Amino acid sequence: MTDRTNSPAKKRRRPLIAINCDYDPGKPGARIRRQATLYMPYIEAVVEAGGLPLLVPPSPPGVLKEYLARADGILFTGGLDYPPSFYSQTARPEVVVQPLRRAESDRSLMRLVLDSSKPAMGICAGLQLMNITKGGALIQHLPNAPEHKAVHAEKDSAHSVSVLSGTRLRRIFGAGSITVNSSHHQAADPRRLAPGLRVAAKAPDGTIEALELQDAKGRFFLFVQWHPERIPDSEHRRRLFRAFVAACG
Repeated sequence: MTDRTNSPAKKRRRPLIAINCDYDPGKPGARIRRQATLYMPYIEAVVEAGGLPLLVPPSPPGVLKEYLARADGILFTGGLDYPPSFYSQTARPEVVVQPLRRAESDRSLMRLVLDSSKPAMGICAGLQLMNITKGGALIQHLPNAPEHKAVHAEKDSAHSVSVLSGTRLRRIFGAGSITVNSSHHQAADPRRLAPGLRVAAKAPDGTIEALELQDAKGRFFLFVQWHPERIPDSEHRRRLFRAFVAACG
């Protein structure tokens, strides 16, 4: 009989977290110098929380389906604006549309995720993508956008949000009010919130700051408008990402 008393404990596998990447098409006509990119704070936050990042470049739906099959959970990142044509509107002058290759890939991935039962979390534009993919719309430019987006690229704005009772977000933070960082000029339109969603947090001006599924049936499905991966409050970041990664495990 083998003596297992001194055998090392089996190391727990890190959950594999798929993360959608940004896309840089390079100069007009570029063939080689095109890039799939991702800011390091997303990667670092997932690793810190015990996950293993799986970077997903803009890809055809069939390839995205394979990524999803391998992943234990999906993180949707921030970025430039999704085309207003995705929600049957014409772009306002303030809209800065991201490359269509990424936009279409992200929408395909979101459709796959919505049809799956896998845990998902979204950040900033990720929340907006989820709402429009499910049939909602966006406020293309907030009337008080300066309160939500700082001018300096390395410093976000900050404000409080009210966390609604009975939500997963409330269980994670255990508080009715939290302070978040902020770097956006668009938001989910409360007049055109997609079916099956509920608001989990709001800013003082009424801007939707978090969305969840109304009937998640235990599934982790939480999308926030702020950037927890780069928030100065490290405990805030750890609470949210650890809850997500734990659900993926």
